[in-house]
Order: sequence, then structure tokens, then C-alpha cells
Amino acid sequence: MTKARVVIATPSMIEQSRLEKTLEQTGQFDVVAQTSDLSATYSKVEELLPDIVIIAEGFARQDEYQCMVSLFQAVETRTVPLIGGNSIDLSPFARTHGGAHGGDFVHSRMNADEVLRVLSSAASAPLPVAFVRKGHPPATISNGGFRHDKVILIGASTGGIDALTTILQHFPLDCPPTAIVQHTGQNFSETLARLLDRRCAAEVVLAETGLEMKSGRICLAGGIDGHLRLEHRGALRCAVNQGPATSGHLPSIDELFGSAVPIGNSVVAALLTGMGRDGATGLLRLRHAGATTFGQDEASSVVYGMPRVAKEIGAVQRQLHLLEIGPALLQACAQPQAQFGKVGA
Repeated sequence: MTKARVVIATPSMIEQSRLEKTLEQTGQFDVVAQTSDLSATYSKVEELLPDIVIIAEGFARQDEYQCMVSLFQAVETRTVPLIGGNSIDLSPFARTHGGAHGGDFVHSRMNADEVLRVLSSAASAPLPVAFVRKGHPPATISNGGFRHDKVILIGASTGGIDALTTILQHFPLDCPPTAIVQHTGQNFSETLARLLDRRCAAEVVLAETGLEMKSGRICLAGGIDGHLRLEHRGALRCAVNQGPATSGHLPSIDELFGSAVPIGNSVVAALLTGMGRDGATGLLRLRHAGATTFGQDEASSVVYGMPRVAKEIGAVQRQLHLLEIGPALLQACAQPQAQFGKVGA
């Protein structure tokens, strides 16, 4: 019988040792790595592709946790919370994030039978997010060609990683040039780019100064120490500029959107789920400059903050459910003869 491969992620050496011994007692799990911070956990999961990660409760309170969970889903790794303290029954984290049924978690004081029950349940649970593997865009899109003058801009914050994976799985190999700002913690930009690249037929790369915006390339700014702007230098290119935060963020969606105002007629832009108002003013400027603008609706937003403000100030031409945004962005860039089917068609 093949043993399930497990990573234990907790800063407590005592908990690591206890859990490893307990897992050994079950005879059904192989601990392939133990990590003490989120960055190391990212690296080990990408390197080893374990079946399960047992992850400390405290890690879930860090900004990068959402990105990490999305990464786990992309590589088909399940997560089980590790709860600390004396009480294992009343943890809000356990109720919110616990296992396959929203209540499964591991505590270092559990015996082998209890841990086996929880991990077996997690291992057999279906992954919550289905995704398209790279090179296989959905059949719902009939690619008849895109206008060469069009560029797509997307801004997202809280809940945006899952929203972006949903949207980008619709983008074919020759999608229009695309630039994205996603609010996330620093030091995780490379991981986020790899995550999105797995979900998309097109190429997803980190934005850097001088990088050309071209067909089939999606340039990402997330967790970088600078603002992503677009510049015309022989061709449309990325520029990552140092500076203070704008709208409370670095990088800022407003900075990306504002830099594209001179080519507003060529822009198709979307503002997705997120807290605050970053991107709303920039989206309004783009609309006034002739851009096609979309906002995510309240029903499909994790946090209906940024798109709500954009809607209220008149920046949004069409408010759409998340599942409709990807096809809508592509349709707005399509040649007259190209047709893009609805999701689920």
C-alpha cells in the first residue's frame, strides 16, 4: 500500500516531533518535510508535491495564506489545519478552515487513530477548485482572432487569486497582451506567477521594466516593491517604478490603470474582488478615455469593496458574475468574426 506523503508546517518543534511520531504509528503516512514558515512551506510543496499539508493555525492569519491555499489546490495537495492550545473544540479557525467537511483538524495531542481518521477524510475529499492544465484552454472559447490594438488590464485584491485563476483559465495561447496587479504579501510574487501559469494556456510572467506587452503574454505584479505602469517605448512595455504606496497599496491598481489612460481606446479593464477602493478611480479615468470596463458583482466577490466603489462612481460599464468576466474580456478584444461562448455552453 502506498503511503500518503505529508508535510508538517508549524514553527513549533515540539508539535513537529509529536505529529511525526503519531503519523509513524499509523503506518499509512510518510512525512516528507517539516517546515517552520510559509515561504519554506511554499517551496517544499512545489518541490515535493505532497498529498497533504498539516498547517499551523497561526499561518492562516498571514496575508499570504490565501495564495498558499490556491497553490495547494493547483498541485492537488489537500490541507488540514493544526490547532494549538488547550482547547480543540472551540477554535474559530477549525470551524472556518477545517478539512473536507469544515470541521476536520489535527491537534498534536490527538492519538494515532484520531489523526488517521482526519487525514483519511482529507485525502479522499474532492478538491474544491477545478482548473484547466496549461496548454488546454476551455472548449467554450472559439478563437477567431483578436484585434492587435487591444490590451487587457485586471486589478484584484482579497479573494483575487481564486478569481484570477477562474478568469485566466479561459485565456488561450494567443490571448491579448494582459497586465495584472494583485495585492498580496511581498516575497510571494514568483510563486503566484507560477500558480497562475499552471492555470492558463498563455504565458504568465512577472512584470519587469522593459518587458514587452505582447500577444500570449500575461504580466503580473503582485508582492513587488514598486508600481506596475505601461509605457510606449517603440512598443507597449512594462515599467516597474519605485515610489510611495498609492491608494494604500504598492503595487497599486490605480497606478496601472492610470498609466494606460493615453491608450484608453485600446484598453479592456476589469476590477475584481477586494477591500477598499484601489483601482476604482483609475477605472473611471479609463472609461472616460474610451476603455471598455467591467466590475465583479457582489454575489461572486469575496469582498465587495473595490468593485462596489467603482460601480458607485460610474467607472463600471458592465457588472458581471466572476464566471462571465473571462469570456467578456476576450469578446471585447475579438475580431468582428470571432465568437466566444458563454461559460458552460
